[in-house]
Formats: sequence, structure tokens, C-alpha cells
Amino acid sequence: MELPQEIEVWYIIPTIRKELAIAMKETGLKQSEIAKRLGLTKAAITNYINKKRAKELQFDDDFKVKVKESVKEIKNEFDAVRQIQKLLRLAHEKKVVCEIHKRKNLVEDLKDCNVCFE
Repeated sequence: MELPQEIEVWYIIPTIRKELAIAMKETGLKQSEIAKRLGLTKAAITNYINKKRAKELQFDDDFKVKVKESVKEIKNEFDAVRQIQKLLRLAHEKKVVCEIHKRKNLVEDLKDCNVCFE
């Protein structure tokens, strides 16, 4: 079984970045400005916006609303870290790790599994 931190690094954080990039683009920001604010390369932003990265996970509508709220707060890389941490806590509350474990068949019996949250 993959550790919850591995799931965050490989699936959740990239999807958060993708959703932030898309939401920032929708506000009219240029990709170069999005890259600067998120501390990423322009190429990474292009891949997120064109949905060539972070395709394995889809957040629910409630999560996407929170992403759009976070976009309003991101003016620089420090703000981005704060907002990504906030969104990671939300993903933790929503047990997104369990969703990925289940989809990837990484745990045999998820019915009573709570090991990632103990």
C-alpha cells in the first residue's frame, strides 16, 4: 500500500496545481503570471491547462469552489504554499487518499480502513 504522503505527492498536489492553474487562467491571468505565482514553469502550466498532467483525479464541485476561493488569495509563491496547504487539508477531510487507494486497488478492504487517518 502506498503511504498517504505518496498519494499526495503523485496525485493530489498535481491535481490541486492543475485546478489552480485552470481557475487562474479563467480570471484572465497570463500563463507566465500563473507560473510565477505558483512557482512553476510555464511548460508545467501549459500542461496543466491543456490537461496533459494530473488526469487521474477529479475533485468534486465543492472542492473546485474552494480552489476558486484560493485563487483570489494567491499573489505570490508564499500565498500559493498557504493555499495549497489549505486545499490539502480539505482533501484530507474528504479522504481523497481513500478514493485513490480504492480506484488503484491498492488496499484489499477499504470498508473499515482508516489507517491513513489514525
